[in-house]
Amino acid sequence: MTDLDAAWAAVHDATPDGWYVGQPMEHPERNEWAMFASDPSESPVVGKRSREWTAIGPTDFRCVQTMAYCLRELGAGRWPK
Repeated sequence: MTDLDAAWAAVHDATPDGWYVGQPMEHPERNEWAMFASDPSESPVVGKRSREWTAIGPTDFRCVQTMAYCLRELGAGRWPK
């Protein structure tokens, strides 16, 4: 198992029930990777949803690793720092 595989396993373990987690996407113009997670059961409203999160990292590995941390915090009822 590679480090990236382990990071993805951590994301799967930390994802709250019913949440959707997207794939990391590279943004070369900003020299970063970003990935999105949200709870699709939340009623849509204008503006940002309250149950969504975007993780950002300098590499795909760090982005996935950051998302795992954020999902663990959100699942525990804390706001990630």
